[in-house]
Amino acid sequence: MTLHSPASAHGPSPTELPALALHFQEVSKRFETGGRRVEALQHVTLRVRPGLVTGLIGPDGAGKTTLMRLAAALMFPDEGHIMALGIEVAHDPLAVQSSIGYMPQRFGLYEDLTVQENLDLYADLQGLSKPERPARYSQLMHMTGLAPFSGRLAGRLSGGMKQKLGLACTLIRPPRLLLLDEPTVGVDPVSRRELWNIVYELVKEEGMSVLLSTAYMDEAERCHEVVLLHEGKILGQDTPEQFRSTMQGLTYQVTVPSLNKRAVQEILSKLPDVTDAVIQGDHVRVVMDMPNSPDVGRLFPDDPRATIAPVPPRLEDRFIALLKMRRSSASCRKPYPFNQGAQNKQGDSTFPVIDVRDAQRRFGDFYAVNHISFEVQRGEVFGLLGANGAGKSTTFRMLCGLLPPSGGKLTVAGVDLRKAASAARAHIGYMSQKFSLYGQ
Repeated sequence: MTLHSPASAHGPSPTELPALALHFQEVSKRFETGGRRVEALQHVTLRVRPGLVTGLIGPDGAGKTTLMRLAAALMFPDEGHIMALGIEVAHDPLAVQSSIGYMPQRFGLYEDLTVQENLDLYADLQGLSKPERPARYSQLMHMTGLAPFSGRLAGRLSGGMKQKLGLACTLIRPPRLLLLDEPTVGVDPVSRRELWNIVYELVKEEGMSVLLSTAYMDEAERCHEVVLLHEGKILGQDTPEQFRSTMQGLTYQVTVPSLNKRAVQEILSKLPDVTDAVIQGDHVRVVMDMPNSPDVGRLFPDDPRATIAPVPPRLEDRFIALLKMRRSSASCRKPYPFNQGAQNKQGDSTFPVIDVRDAQRRFGDFYAVNHISFEVQRGEVFGLLGANGAGKSTTFRMLCGLLPPSGGKLTVAGVDLRKAASAARAHIGYMSQKFSLYGQ
């Protein structure tokens, strides 16, 4: 399949424009910062069709938030034209803002007000009449699952609940076009799923059009259409299925039992016809330039158990391939730094670097951590996964010696945290959820 531009060079016909929820035509936006010019968006053309969830996909700094703010008429382009719900954004920004809903990354909840008081405030701001409010509140509380927490202060909600309250406040008046700027950043997996269910319910029940930005490829797969954005430029727009179809026959899984996975990744990433090589579980996933698989027998002659097998392509594979097409091979190929000497030390230790046995942490009668056990070996990347309130931060704080455990045994680098927490801290680097940077 050949990637097509989302609009022709001359744009859609006049009869087509009102049918689009949002249309960008050759839009550019520049900023002056620190004495230099930043091209936030460069000749961006895209369409958001009505009644669909369109994903705006790209890494941090790609230009997603700038695009969202332009669509919400909070700023204006330096070049090009933007139509939202058939309205020229530059000509009538107030009409656009009264017709759309926009939830920025940091939605302005008032943390010293309750859930209900936040809803009342936004109903006042959006001009929702008093008779209309009870039915709308009931609908929004049922949709978000916040009804039992209407009297709780917003500042005491979990991250996922705050996002759902922000979405509810955005939806006080149901908009025809909803703009969501990375609504799931910092949200636990359970709340992410709930937010997506809400989005699809809005599309199905209220016929809403949604433009949702995210850096997560698994979320991009949930969208009806996706727009791939990188460094202010559109790489392509299509359905996830069509993007994946272009990668058929180019994706493989390589397994070499006798070698460290990073060593396998290093060898594969240096091959001239390999677009990408990434560790995935016990294997290395390989994306090729052309439909020919690597010869593992030649690459790994000392391991007769080395295997290669085709695997289904993903949207992420196409994104990486498009990035490579935009760069020269020399500038884009930067293999993961690999130190074989460091890897050979993995088996030297006789104890885990982190060893947790039946750890507990009690706050009064409440157990934040209750009899958990795990160990982390030298050289491992170990993930601690759980919903908000599961006990992750409490466990981290105990491992750093910042919070004494109520029971169990915790050792870091062979040091017992219950006996010598300060000695253990000398071996630890810790980055908390709210890292204390100095804004000045």
